Amino acid sequence: MTVIAGSTKRKKGWRNRLKLVVLLLLLVSALAGGGGVAFSLMYQPEWPIEIIEIVEVVQRLSPELPVSVLPKRENVPDWRNEERVNILLLGVDRRPNEVNAPTRTDTILIATIDPGSKSAGLLGVPRDLWVDIPYKEGSIIQDRVNTAYFYGDFYKYPGGGPALAMETIRRNLGVKTHYYASIEFEGFENIIDTLGGVTIDMKEPLIDPHYPTRDFGTMSIYIPAGVQHLDGEKALWYARSRFQWADFGRMKHQQELLMAIRDRAMQLGIIPKLPALIGDLGGTVKTDLSVSEILTLATIAREIDPESIMSRSLDMKYLTATLTTAGADVVVPDRQKVKELINEMFFDPKLRKEDASILVLNGTSKTGLAGRVASHLQGRGLTQVTTGNADALSYKETIIYDYSAKRYTANYLAEMLGVPASQVKAKNDPARQADVTVILGDDAKVPKN
Repeated sequence: MTVIAGSTKRKKGWRNRLKLVVLLLLLVSALAGGGGVAFSLMYQPEWPIEIIEIVEVVQRLSPELPVSVLPKRENVPDWRNEERVNILLLGVDRRPNEVNAPTRTDTILIATIDPGSKSAGLLGVPRDLWVDIPYKEGSIIQDRVNTAYFYGDFYKYPGGGPALAMETIRRNLGVKTHYYASIEFEGFENIIDTLGGVTIDMKEPLIDPHYPTRDFGTMSIYIPAGVQHLDGEKALWYARSRFQWADFGRMKHQQELLMAIRDRAMQLGIIPKLPALIGDLGGTVKTDLSVSEILTLATIAREIDPESIMSRSLDMKYLTATLTTAGADVVVPDRQKVKELINEMFFDPKLRKEDASILVLNGTSKTGLAGRVASHLQGRGLTQVTTGNADALSYKETIIYDYSAKRYTANYLAEMLGVPASQVKAKNDPARQADVTVILGDDAKVPKN
């Protein structure tokens, strides 16, 4: 493959586009299970030539990047120590006359990969979900979740639209996403067309007399039922149309298309298609994942069995349709049911298995400390958390008592709260109020993430 020479700016542009192509293909491979590929600086003899060529291309365009090394960044998971990683996938509804203008997201998916349990999942979020959007410090606006991206760019939220979309998901669903990847309609079509189209087994025909066009008009579209090979334009129809199935059918279609893209890429081999993809995508795909992180993600994905992949959508089992005061049709979450789904998909299965009750006691004079810590624990999927005050408010060090041999939970809490192992103690007390009790001392801090 020809290496592009030129200015530093041009080389950087090619590197960025290349990593986005690799991200898309490796991410869908990860979610499909069993198709991920391990990368390192040392080639393995069993690798197919296409995989070796991908590594070579990455290294040629980014020779300063040792692709086997995961860079250390703050507030992101340590994949080498088997911490779960969540990635927000966004389809951006940007029209031709909105090149640099704030815009909304048309598609919202959350991908999750857990190296510890060797599992993964994909959750579809309806764009009409009614949420609190913290668009400014100390200020919240209620609107559909698909507007968070717009507000982030419009109000110059730190990190822009992607950052506010991530914070809105965390605030309303309790899921912290560590990275994002966004793609505009044009980029999506180009990927499909460069791969020669994708095959979908359509159980019903696609009929939409009011499909939105890019000039803000509508058109009538139709695809018959059965096995269909879709080009970029028709694949976008399948991903976007809401006329028959509303958002819930769309989310299922979007997940089907991710798998179809993966299958098609694996059939053809991606290397012959890379030059066209890199040239076509331009600025239509964005991500904050580095090449090194993308390749590390692929290494993890290789070990995930297809049976350990969970695909879900926030549909009407978890939502209630309602009208806003302005008369808009939206859906609001059933908090308890959504919480149960989120816990099932995004939190440590070993914690769920122990199902420990946790009592957080404030052993300091810091008002509200136990409540803040408990709130953080609940946001991490620990649902049985209660609070109170300790027998004294003069504890210098935080102590964790494990009363029910729920050692995994006790150690998890210690790591999260920065408590040394020497301060985690097994104890027998028939009158205990919980399986694990945390007494917060002066050294206690509420975790930031």
